[in-house]
Amino acid sequence: MNRRKFAFYFWVLLITGGITAYFFFPDEINLLFLEGLSEEYHYISLVIYFLLLSVRGLTMIPSTPLLLAGVLIFDPLELFLVNMAGILSSSTIVYYFSRYIGFDSYFETKYEKYVRKIKRSIKDKELPVIVGWSFFPLVPTDLIVYIGSSLRIPVLKCLLGVFMGESVLNVFYIFSTNLILKP
Repeated sequence: MNRRKFAFYFWVLLITGGITAYFFFPDEINLLFLEGLSEEYHYISLVIYFLLLSVRGLTMIPSTPLLLAGVLIFDPLELFLVNMAGILSSSTIVYYFSRYIGFDSYFETKYEKYVRKIKRSIKDKELPVIVGWSFFPLVPTDLIVYIGSSLRIPVLKCLLGVFMGESVLNVFYIFSTNLILKP
Protein backbone atom coordinates (compact mmCIF):
# COMPACT_ATOMS: atom_id res chain seq x y z
CA MET A 1 0.00 0.00 0.00
CA ASN A 2 1.43 3.39 -0.89
CA ARG A 3 1.93 6.18 1.65
CA ARG A 4 -1.00 8.27 0.40
CA LYS A 5 -3.46 5.44 0.81
CA PHE A 6 -2.03 4.68 4.24
CA ALA A 7 -2.36 8.36 5.27
CA PHE A 8 -5.94 8.46 4.00
CA TYR A 9 -6.94 5.28 5.83
CA PHE A 10 -5.17 6.49 8.97
CA TRP A 11 -7.12 9.75 8.73
CA VAL A 12 -10.44 7.87 8.38
CA LEU A 13 -9.47 5.58 11.27
CA LEU A 14 -8.58 8.60 13.44
CA ILE A 15 -11.96 10.24 12.82
CA THR A 16 -13.91 7.01 13.33
CA GLY A 17 -11.95 6.12 16.45
CA GLY A 18 -12.39 9.57 17.96
CA ILE A 19 -16.14 9.63 17.37
CA THR A 20 -16.54 6.09 18.66
CA ALA A 21 -14.49 6.79 21.78
CA TYR A 22 -16.53 9.89 22.50
CA PHE A 23 -19.82 7.98 22.28
CA PHE A 24 -18.59 5.13 24.51
CA PHE A 25 -16.72 7.30 27.05
CA PRO A 26 -18.39 10.75 27.13
CA ASP A 27 -17.53 11.33 30.79
CA GLU A 28 -13.82 10.65 30.30
CA ILE A 29 -13.48 12.56 27.02
CA ASN A 30 -14.29 16.16 27.79
CA LEU A 31 -12.42 19.41 27.71
CA LEU A 32 -12.93 20.32 31.33
CA PHE A 33 -9.99 18.09 32.30
CA LEU A 34 -7.90 21.08 31.20
CA GLU A 35 -9.45 23.18 33.97
CA GLY A 36 -7.91 21.08 36.74
CA LEU A 37 -4.67 20.78 34.82
CA SER A 38 -4.60 24.52 34.19
CA GLU A 39 -4.62 25.42 37.85
CA GLU A 40 -1.53 23.39 38.60
CA TYR A 41 0.25 23.29 35.23
CA HIS A 42 -0.89 26.37 33.35
CA TYR A 43 1.61 26.29 30.48
CA ILE A 44 1.24 22.55 29.95
CA SER A 45 -2.53 22.97 29.64
CA LEU A 46 -1.98 25.76 27.08
CA VAL A 47 0.26 23.43 25.07
CA ILE A 48 -2.32 20.61 25.23
CA TYR A 49 -5.03 23.07 24.17
CA PHE A 50 -2.87 24.22 21.25
CA LEU A 51 -2.18 20.61 20.17
CA LEU A 52 -5.89 19.73 20.33
CA LEU A 53 -6.66 22.72 18.13
CA SER A 54 -3.88 21.81 15.73
CA VAL A 55 -5.04 18.25 15.02
CA ARG A 56 -8.75 19.07 15.19
CA GLY A 57 -8.82 20.25 11.58
CA LEU A 58 -8.06 16.80 10.22
CA THR A 59 -11.27 15.55 11.79
CA MET A 60 -13.40 18.48 10.56
CA ILE A 61 -14.53 19.05 14.15
CA PRO A 62 -15.30 22.76 14.67
CA SER A 63 -13.03 24.78 16.94
CA THR A 64 -15.96 26.51 18.67
CA PRO A 65 -16.45 23.86 21.41
CA LEU A 66 -12.74 24.10 22.24
CA LEU A 67 -12.97 27.88 22.31
CA LEU A 68 -15.97 27.83 24.65
CA ALA A 69 -14.18 25.41 26.98
CA GLY A 70 -11.12 27.65 26.80
CA VAL A 71 -13.17 30.65 27.94
CA LEU A 72 -13.83 28.81 31.19
CA ILE A 73 -10.16 28.04 31.72
CA PHE A 74 -7.87 30.70 30.25
CA ASP A 75 -7.40 34.44 30.30
CA PRO A 76 -9.15 36.06 27.28
CA LEU A 77 -5.98 37.45 25.67
CA GLU A 78 -3.96 34.27 26.01
CA LEU A 79 -6.99 32.27 24.85
CA PHE A 80 -7.24 34.40 21.72
CA LEU A 81 -3.52 34.07 20.96
CA VAL A 82 -3.36 30.31 21.54
CA ASN A 83 -6.67 29.74 19.73
CA MET A 84 -5.54 31.66 16.65
CA ALA A 85 -2.14 29.91 16.67
CA GLY A 86 -3.94 26.56 16.87
CA ILE A 87 -6.34 27.43 14.07
CA LEU A 88 -3.49 28.58 11.81
CA SER A 89 -1.49 25.47 12.68
CA SER A 90 -4.51 23.29 11.93
CA SER A 91 -5.15 25.11 8.65
CA THR A 92 -1.54 24.59 7.60
CA ILE A 93 -1.75 20.88 8.40
CA VAL A 94 -5.05 20.57 6.51
CA TYR A 95 -3.66 22.51 3.53
CA TYR A 96 -0.64 20.24 3.08
CA PHE A 97 -2.30 17.01 4.20
CA SER A 98 -5.06 17.36 1.62
CA ARG A 99 -2.44 17.67 -1.12
CA TYR A 100 -0.42 14.80 0.31
CA ILE A 101 -3.32 12.35 0.21
CA GLY A 102 -4.32 13.59 -3.22
CA PHE A 103 -7.61 15.41 -2.64
CA ASP A 104 -6.62 17.91 -5.33
CA SER A 105 -6.11 15.16 -7.93
CA TYR A 106 -9.26 13.38 -6.82
CA PHE A 107 -11.44 16.48 -7.16
CA GLU A 108 -9.78 17.48 -10.46
CA THR A 109 -10.58 14.11 -12.05
CA LYS A 110 -13.87 13.23 -10.38
CA TYR A 111 -15.48 16.70 -10.49
CA GLU A 112 -13.54 18.39 -13.28
CA LYS A 113 -16.48 20.50 -14.49
CA TYR A 114 -17.29 21.78 -10.98
CA VAL A 115 -13.66 22.47 -10.10
CA ARG A 116 -13.25 24.58 -13.24
CA LYS A 117 -16.45 26.46 -12.42
CA ILE A 118 -15.33 27.12 -8.82
CA LYS A 119 -11.89 28.23 -10.00
CA ARG A 120 -13.42 30.69 -12.46
CA SER A 121 -15.91 32.03 -9.93
CA ILE A 122 -13.34 32.81 -7.23
CA LYS A 123 -10.44 33.78 -9.49
CA ASP A 124 -9.04 37.11 -8.28
CA LYS A 125 -11.44 36.96 -5.29
CA GLU A 126 -9.75 34.19 -3.30
CA LEU A 127 -8.92 36.28 -0.22
CA PRO A 128 -12.39 37.84 0.25
CA VAL A 129 -14.02 34.43 -0.25
CA ILE A 130 -11.73 32.78 2.31
CA VAL A 131 -12.23 35.65 4.81
CA GLY A 132 -16.01 35.51 4.42
CA TRP A 133 -16.10 31.74 4.65
CA SER A 134 -13.88 31.76 7.76
CA PHE A 135 -16.03 34.43 9.40
CA PHE A 136 -19.34 32.64 8.78
CA PRO A 137 -19.88 30.35 11.80
CA LEU A 138 -22.13 27.77 10.14
CA VAL A 139 -19.58 26.44 7.65
CA PRO A 140 -16.35 24.63 8.55
CA THR A 141 -13.27 26.75 7.92
CA ASP A 142 -11.27 23.58 7.26
CA LEU A 143 -13.39 22.95 4.19
CA ILE A 144 -12.31 26.20 2.51
CA VAL A 145 -8.71 25.31 3.35
CA TYR A 146 -9.18 21.90 1.67
CA ILE A 147 -10.69 23.68 -1.32
CA GLY A 148 -7.93 26.31 -1.35
CA SER A 149 -5.30 23.60 -1.33
CA SER A 150 -6.94 21.65 -4.12
CA LEU A 151 -7.30 24.84 -6.19
CA ARG A 152 -3.63 25.67 -5.55
CA ILE A 153 -4.38 28.98 -3.84
CA PRO A 154 -1.10 29.99 -2.15
CA VAL A 155 -0.88 28.79 1.45
CA LEU A 156 -0.10 32.28 2.79
CA LYS A 157 -3.21 33.69 1.11
CA CYS A 158 -5.30 30.91 2.65
CA LEU A 159 -3.80 31.47 6.09
CA LEU A 160 -4.25 35.24 5.88
CA GLY A 161 -7.91 34.80 4.92
CA VAL A 162 -8.47 32.29 7.72
CA PHE A 163 -6.74 34.59 10.21
CA MET A 164 -8.81 37.62 9.20
CA GLY A 165 -12.14 35.80 9.32
CA GLU A 166 -11.49 33.63 12.36
CA SER A 167 -9.92 36.41 14.45
CA VAL A 168 -13.07 38.55 14.23
CA LEU A 169 -15.22 35.55 15.05
CA ASN A 170 -12.97 34.52 17.95
CA VAL A 171 -12.95 38.01 19.47
CA PHE A 172 -16.75 38.03 19.30
CA TYR A 173 -17.05 34.57 20.89
CA ILE A 174 -14.53 35.27 23.64
CA PHE A 175 -15.95 38.71 24.48
CA SER A 176 -19.63 37.68 24.43
CA THR A 177 -19.05 34.42 26.31
CA ASN A 178 -17.04 36.24 28.97
CA LEU A 179 -19.85 38.79 29.35
CA ILE A 180 -22.40 36.01 29.79
CA LEU A 181 -20.42 33.64 32.00
CA LYS A 182 -18.33 36.07 34.05
CA PRO A 183 -20.46 39.12 34.93
